[in-house]
Amino acid sequence: MRGQLFYLFLLFSMVSCDIAHNVPKDPYPNSFDKPNIVNSFVDQNGNFYPDNWRKTYGEPPKSGDVNAYSLMKIATEKGIESQLKGFEKTRMLAVGSKVKAKDRVFIFVHGFNAPSDEVNESYEYMRKLLKLNTNKDEVVKFYWDGLHTTNPFGGAKVWFSATSFSQMAGEFGLRNLLNSISNKKIILISHSRGASVVLSALSSATFSTSFAKGTLENHNVDVDGAKKLAENGNDIMCIMLAPAIGIEDFKSKDVEKGTDSYRTFSKQVKKIHITVNNTDVMLKKFVGFLSNKLKATDLGYKVDVYNELVKYYPFMQYTDFTGMKSHDFNKYIRNPKFKGMLKADGIAVTR
Repeated sequence: MRGQLFYLFLLFSMVSCDIAHNVPKDPYPNSFDKPNIVNSFVDQNGNFYPDNWRKTYGEPPKSGDVNAYSLMKIATEKGIESQLKGFEKTRMLAVGSKVKAKDRVFIFVHGFNAPSDEVNESYEYMRKLLKLNTNKDEVVKFYWDGLHTTNPFGGAKVWFSATSFSQMAGEFGLRNLLNSISNKKIILISHSRGASVVLSALSSATFSTSFAKGTLENHNVDVDGAKKLAENGNDIMCIMLAPAIGIEDFKSKDVEKGTDSYRTFSKQVKKIHITVNNTDVMLKKFVGFLSNKLKATDLGYKVDVYNELVKYYPFMQYTDFTGMKSHDFNKYIRNPKFKGMLKADGIAVTR
């Protein structure tokens, strides 16, 4: 055990300086594109980047330090919290207005360690794969700070922070978007740790005491301050590719009583369709050697985890992707079985 801990410490020390925050390249990251695209980009705490954000908030440190930078941290230091919150409120009203006449809203959610330019390639492929009616369908490209490293040994280090960031992105970012939409068919398509973003938007996650304390002290963000998911009459379907989550992600903990229970989801959630792939090399790595140090990722890897969850959530379904070794977003969406998932869920494709 000591040998493993020393190895982890050494490994993390070597890669820490190679980790960067996943930030927008565009000065207007929360914008609308023709013909039917909503761009939504949030930081590590789920706050939406305002227009010309660099002018006010600057570039985050290249070290990827989780306490050094966030929109709310800087807004608090400059006394412009109301300005940041005002932008988010105005933006959500604009999104609600843009999708008001639509029937379906597709929301794409990437995983951790995924730079925005690579993510957008996957998003564009999916957008063109879907048979969309621009007058009746809207596509939301959702980006969050899953951190990023080019160091081949940096994945585990990134994972530690990205697990909590995914929950914050869901509770404060994606849930805000969902609450701006009403009476629509919403299809959430996620990859890897993006499944946690989705779950955290649909039902509140449990944060450790230390993370909650640090987020409040360093960023002026109360992890328990998120609004609940509004009952807006939506029909919500989730397609989770290579979901890097486990049973614990479906549970809520009572810290005082020391107990946990399965989360309750809104009646708006009609289906969660996942992939299971016990040859996914990335999920296998996390389930194996480092599994006792990292949050579980075994839902996308072990069918027995699905079999346990479906007892509590009968609206769950899975498709077996076993045989494909890659964990890459681009490989999952180009696998013919992905088209099969879409068709099974009543979603037509172009090819």
